[in-house]
Amino acid sequence: MADGSAEVLHNLKRRRARGRANATRFSTTLEGFEDSTSLDDLEHYRGRLQETLDRLIELDDAIHDLMPDKEYEEDINTYEKYIDKTKRAIQKVSRRIGNSLSVSTALLSINGPTQQTAPAHTVSVARSVKLPAIKMEPFKGDVDTCSRFWERFRSSNDEDASLSTVNKHVFLRGYLEGEPKRLVDGIAVTANTYEETKKILLTRYGDTNRIIQAHLDFLESLTRQRLPRRTN
Repeated sequence: MADGSAEVLHNLKRRRARGRANATRFSTTLEGFEDSTSLDDLEHYRGRLQETLDRLIELDDAIHDLMPDKEYEEDINTYEKYIDKTKRAIQKVSRRIGNSLSVSTALLSINGPTQQTAPAHTVSVARSVKLPAIKMEPFKGDVDTCSRFWERFRSSNDEDASLSTVNKHVFLRGYLEGEPKRLVDGIAVTANTYEETKKILLTRYGDTNRIIQAHLDFLESLTRQRLPRRTN
């Protein structure tokens, strides 16, 4: 390796070491947060960790371009383990933020004011609006009830101009149970991610072909039940 490339590689590795130290520090800070930690702090450190991860990936790409094959093979294993660990830390805090918003805020809005103290970050959202009076059954992932659920949600929430986008997102997450809830747990409950959440749910459960097949399967099961039994 030329002297110039060797110096560049050395400097990149120094920057990567500093980045990895920062990633470890941010991950440790997030891990040590209490349940009462404010959402602002959680979101701040998640953002810092995500920025650090993005820089580390760029640095690793540049470093690997300069490495000889043997050193690359040794380094790539450490790289993959480190990146995976950092991504898991981000996913974990994202679920915590999403659950805190969707559970705390939705419960306040659906059940009305209670004596319990909610996180300050969510109170302003919950007090600003109330869920419409229309009866909404929770959506548990049944494809045959998907259309009915979305029609009711669209008319009572999604098309309501008086509701902010973040409140629509909060209410949607409050209606989910079981598999649909787990499917979007890692997505932060914000205005910017509302359309992403809807798209994921509709793609998974709103596919017309799946709904038709579910009805066909149901009709077939009824037919089998009604067929007379043969007698010897």
